[in-house]
Amino acid sequence: MSSRFSIITNLILCITIVIFLSSEAAIASNDEDFKIYMDNWNQKIKLASEFLDKAETELKNGDAIQGCINQKKAARLGIEATESLINAFKVNGSQNDIENIENGLQKWKELRDFC
Repeated sequence: MSSRFSIITNLILCITIVIFLSSEAAIASNDEDFKIYMDNWNQKIKLASEFLDKAETELKNGDAIQGCINQKKAARLGIEATESLINAFKVNGSQNDIENIENGLQKWKELRDFC
């Protein structure tokens, strides 16, 4: 289970990095909503990554229950972050990469439902 979780964790982190890097393609407008969504994305994706690290550590230490709790927290934050990123792209009028971001959102939901 730890190996499987590690693979999922790495996949989610890779998707997150791709999404984050592609978010630079969106040209920021002066719209306050865009800034709010992006700030929310940055804060929540950072927390999600921290909870994923905690979950992985717990699973490696044999505490599947606490690992699952942290994994679900990470997924919840990852879902919220990704939804904010999608909204930021929409507010900004950018349709580029939204499909990839939505695929990332689905991966977060799978991670949430994995435990």
